[in-house]
This record gives sequence, structure tokens and C-alpha cells, in this order.
Amino acid sequence: MKVFVTGATGYVGTAIVKNLTGAGHTVLGMARSDESAAKLQEQGLEVHRGELADPESMAEGAKRADAVIHTAFPQMGPDVNFEELLGMMTAAVAAMVDSLKGTDKTFILTSGAGGYGDTGTTPVDESMPIVAPTHAPNEQKVMGATEEGVRTIVIRPTIVYGYGASNPIMAWFNASRQMGGGVYIGEGDAVMSSLYIDDLAELYRLALEKSDPGEAYNAADGSVLETKVVAEAISHAAGLGGKTVSIPLDEVEKVGFIGRLIGTSKVVSIEKAKRVLSWNPSGPSLMDELSTGSYAS
Repeated sequence: MKVFVTGATGYVGTAIVKNLTGAGHTVLGMARSDESAAKLQEQGLEVHRGELADPESMAEGAKRADAVIHTAFPQMGPDVNFEELLGMMTAAVAAMVDSLKGTDKTFILTSGAGGYGDTGTTPVDESMPIVAPTHAPNEQKVMGATEEGVRTIVIRPTIVYGYGASNPIMAWFNASRQMGGGVYIGEGDAVMSSLYIDDLAELYRLALEKSDPGEAYNAADGSVLETKVVAEAISHAAGLGGKTVSIPLDEVEKVGFIGRLIGTSKVVSIEKAKRVLSWNPSGPSLMDELSTGSYAS
């Protein structure tokens, strides 16, 4: 199958491309810059030049393939206008989905467990409503297209990690170094799910190959971790000696988006993906990666 992957040189996209090509699929990779295009060409991949700010370029890429896996996310600076950002992301998704209507081609949207809001400490399944304004519009657009001849699928990752990278994990490291200790919010009793990057890539491929249309899948490894425990592990990995720092709930902006991400509980059930897609996440745990793996100091 020929798959148009947006964000093909990003953290998640790179892992997906590797998994897809290893399984015999052909990848059409989206590149915004000459540098990204060169990276894809070095892998022997076909390149489509496009960017989120140009919805028509995204739609043209979608029409060139049998399926789309959308992972692209805009770069965010300190002065980002979130309303403009969300508008741009929604327009790009709408353009791609609309271009596929009536074709029965596949469109896989990368959403996120953050769309559930605060889940509490009990893992939630995919039937829980998506309420966050950052996630709901795109999910509604994509799921609605199932009735218009598009095989739509949604993947809802939790915090992804591995290979010493990942935007959320690196943001957590940076905030911890800035504050002089592993940061957590309030009492640090919010809990979280997480997933190794290669396991996430495998889930995308299995969904592409096996899923019915109109389905959503949570993406995690089944573990539940207290954020204070993770903060201590990050402190050790960052060379801060295990010291931790509590950030008051009303001061989360001190540490940027990671404060909002870890300030509430986000834990999900993965029973659906395991049952329907025969997915079995088996990568190293986040705690192992922090203590002895790719993030260890």
C-alpha cells in the first residue's frame, strides 16, 4: 500500500515510516523544507512538498496515495497564537479528508489521550467522549467522513518516549533543569500512561492493515505511573540527584505546556487495540528508559 505520511521526518513520523517500509509498504513522505526532503530522499522515499499552512498541498499529497497517516504538528514558539494554530490544523485535516471522499481510501488521524481531559485514576476506554477543544474538532471531522466514503481511523497516544527524544519528555527534562529538580504539579499524585515509540509505530501499521472504518484506539503500554515518581526518575537522569520540585496548580505556566500535560491524570485502557488488532506493546518501560536506557545520564 502507498501511504502518504505527514510529519514523515518528525519523531513519530520517522518511526512510522521505518515500520511501514519494513513491512513492505511504500511511503510518500511530506516535506516542508529542503532539509526534510533530503532526509526522505536519502532513505529512498518519494517526497511530496507540502505544509500545514497550505491545506491544498496537503490534499494533493493525500490524493497521490492509497492511505494517509497524519502526524504533522506545527512548530510552537513562546508567542504562539493557539486559535490560529488550531485553525490551521483543522483546515489541513479537512482538506485531506475532503479530498478522499467517495474513494474508500484510509485516513488515520493522530489525536491524543489529552482529548479526554482529566481521566481520573481509572483507565478509560475509547467510548469516553473527547472534550478538549484541541482534539474534538478534528476527531469529529474525521469520524464524520466515515459516512462519506473514507475509511477513517483515530489513534490516541499518551506520552510517547524512546531513543532519548520526544517533545513531552524533553520538555519535562528542560523544565526540571530550569527549576533545579524534577518537576511535578501540586502533590504529584496525577497519574499517567505512556508508550514506547516503536510500539506506537506498530499500532499505526496494524490499524492501517486491520481496522474497520470509524474506529479509535488508545495508545499506551498499560502501565500507570504517578507523575511525582516520574519526576524523581527524570531528576536522576538529568543529573539533579533525585531532587524534585512541586509547582503549584495555579503556576503551571512557569514550566510551559508540560505543566498542563502532567497537571491532571491521563490514563487509558488499551484492551481494544490488543483485542481487535492483536497489538502487543513490548518495548522498554518509561522508568527503564529513564534509569538505564536512552535518557539515563
